[in-house]
Amino acid sequence: MSPGPYENSCHRESARHMLLTKEERQRIPSAFDDISFDLCRRRDDVIMMSADLSHYVDLFKVTKELPDQFVEVGMAEQNLVGVAAGLAKAGFVPITSTFGSYASRRCFDQMVICMGTSKNTGICIGFTPGISSPAPVHHQGTEDLGMLRAVPNATVIDPMDVTDFAQALDVACETPGLVYMRGHRGTTPKMLDPETFKFELGKTYPLRTGSGVGVISCGHASQWAVEASDILVDQGVDHSLLHVPTIKPVIEHEVIDYCFAHDQIVTIENHQISTGLGGLVSEIVCKVGRGPRITRIGVPDSWAPGGSIRHIRQHFGLDGPALAKRIEEVMQ
Repeated sequence: MSPGPYENSCHRESARHMLLTKEERQRIPSAFDDISFDLCRRRDDVIMMSADLSHYVDLFKVTKELPDQFVEVGMAEQNLVGVAAGLAKAGFVPITSTFGSYASRRCFDQMVICMGTSKNTGICIGFTPGISSPAPVHHQGTEDLGMLRAVPNATVIDPMDVTDFAQALDVACETPGLVYMRGHRGTTPKMLDPETFKFELGKTYPLRTGSGVGVISCGHASQWAVEASDILVDQGVDHSLLHVPTIKPVIEHEVIDYCFAHDQIVTIENHQISTGLGGLVSEIVCKVGRGPRITRIGVPDSWAPGGSIRHIRQHFGLDGPALAKRIEEVMQ
């Protein structure tokens, strides 16, 4: 297949400087607390909202120091989105926060009807998405990206780290209509260089370049993909890595150029392998036809077990060493 623009020296240079080295990477405690507080200080039209989970998603400073920009609705997630839609209609920018499984399942109708049919900006953040919750099935939200991707005109974002998250939230505040984002709570990795990474809606980001297998990932899974990529680099295995933080809308020609520069593509996601990132990439490639073989890696058609994310990743073969092995096997 003919190489696309991701194979030229310009993109190799950008990829080399966008991803921080192992030594430069950090872990930021309570990252969303700082992100939300900084955003509210800069914009008095932003209203942070919670359904009795503010302490569980790291909303502390806003609740104490900027109480006029915080609304607590109690343990009522559907009401959370309905009230947010009303605030949006009144000219505010509401940002609801709850667990991803609640945001997608309990609030789906409200997101579609109250926010999805409106041009007013309404942002819903789903924390502990996919398999990142230690609780069992009822907290494992592994289908949210596919659900929200099906909503007309919705924007769906799955950031990978604190840099991506903060910048994407700023952009979300300027995006009309329903915006669904996956969130990061607790200690959050900083893997992208804020000086060189600039989030743009729909844009894709080459983190490593090569002529072997092409790996495409998003969200938490981009952290996992970097872990696997570090192993492959140490082993001398040729590959490239593309981070796709915007699930909808995505700049399709960037995905096409990347995919058609490789004979094998592997997608990695913290989501069911159907309807999420792997489905998106497959749909885009099939529009062109005669594309590369696509191997989708993520949560299979089964329920995730309860336990630590380390345990669940190992259970599904999503830990760094297992992913590196699975990627290498695709090339054989």
